[in-house]
Amino acid sequence: MIAKPAGWRHIALFAAVGALADIDFLLPIPHRGPTHSLGGTLLVLIAALALGSRGRIALAVAAAYGSHVLLDWLGADSSTPRGLMALWPLSSAYYISNLDVFRAVDRRYWLPGFWGRNTLAVAREVLILGPVLLLTRWLLHRLRRPTGSRDFASQVGEEDREP
Repeated sequence: MIAKPAGWRHIALFAAVGALADIDFLLPIPHRGPTHSLGGTLLVLIAALALGSRGRIALAVAAAYGSHVLLDWLGADSSTPRGLMALWPLSSAYYISNLDVFRAVDRRYWLPGFWGRNTLAVAREVLILGPVLLLTRWLLHRLRRPTGSRDFASQVGEEDREP
């Protein structure tokens, strides 16, 4: 059976869930606290299953949420405490990779250079994650192709072959 491609509804859902960890900005809890954890990711998986999502969609929802945790862990953090509470509820310790793959995002919009710093941070994210997205799309396309189909290269010169 060939997997049905994700529609725009699924893409919008995954994007929204991927940003959901930052809901802590609206809650009376520390940023990069419990919402930025593997425990939070597990809670999202349980909620998706409880809301009736089938296994694969529920796992994809949890993966979208968990990607936020992973990407924030790989990013620079200039606020204290540095890092994120990755192992909550097992630990309230903050963890950070110190790889600083992604630049810190400046939230102080009133300071000079705010737009320039954040534009550079977003551009870097797009340059890093864009090829990952394109590779993922290509791999999914390859996996969805029917078993009996052949690529163009195998068809070239077919009419020249003897029966």
